[in-house]
Amino acid sequence: MNPNEPRKMPVVYPVLWGGITLAYLVWMIFFMKDIILQKYETVAGRTVDGLLYDDITGFVGRHWLYPVWVIVSALTLLLFIVYIQKLLYAEKLGNFAKWFCLIGAIVGCVYVVAFGFLDAPNREGEMASFADKLKYVTASMIGLVWPWLFKLWGILGGATLFSNTMYAYRKYDFESKTGVILGSIGAAAIYMTINCPSFGETKDFSVPRCLAHWSGALLFAVCIAAPLVIFLFRKAKEEKGKFLWTLIVVVALLATMVVLLITVGKSAMIENIPMIAGYILVYLLNFTHFFDTSPVTNE
Repeated sequence: MNPNEPRKMPVVYPVLWGGITLAYLVWMIFFMKDIILQKYETVAGRTVDGLLYDDITGFVGRHWLYPVWVIVSALTLLLFIVYIQKLLYAEKLGNFAKWFCLIGAIVGCVYVVAFGFLDAPNREGEMASFADKLKYVTASMIGLVWPWLFKLWGILGGATLFSNTMYAYRKYDFESKTGVILGSIGAAAIYMTINCPSFGETKDFSVPRCLAHWSGALLFAVCIAAPLVIFLFRKAKEEKGKFLWTLIVVVALLATMVVLLITVGKSAMIENIPMIAGYILVYLLNFTHFFDTSPVTNE
């Protein structure tokens, strides 16, 4: 394909995101409303790991916000169609696209890091220390204290990583329908996690809340990274050089994460490592000349 020719977005992507958004609206309106506004507000619902939280959803005493949240969050899902259209299938990547993605990557990375330092209780109900956050206090557990900031954590993380990945695909004239679809699934999956509050350190997957929370988090982690791994793998095969070394580093990082999860466990700081690495990677791909090929910039 001539990189200077406009590319037409396949209908599969708006259909996919339209279907995801419709399913989300049905889920939130007909299934989750009473659960979020009633069940999650009971003493039992707000008690996690033996600690009673004041408001784990952000809607206690503010039920009128629920329909607003449903509409706004659904609109943020539809924006992914715009990301694909205006970035991956743009006639050219202009300054607006460049600054949009650059600012998104910086803001997203800073927010993800800062969120991990917010106050949250430890196992004893006292203020968690940095060591606690290294060992076992996760981002979603922090979200029990800061539910609205956790919602933003999920939306911002998915949107900024996905949009920057689409920018990289277009910049390097790269195509992978599998990558785009997997990235879409990952970005959408985090909406399950931010709407189903953490179950703490307890992992009882027979409980729908726990299953949905963990399923969304794991799908997000795997699928949001998949488009970049696919990109690096194919580039490493074709051009080797720094793409190959970057792929090796990414694989080593993923292996290290598995070891840390097994030996140390899941925590906010450990969760931050792959997300920060993702932001660094898209920054190097999109806004520097680090890689040794001549990308198609279309700028």
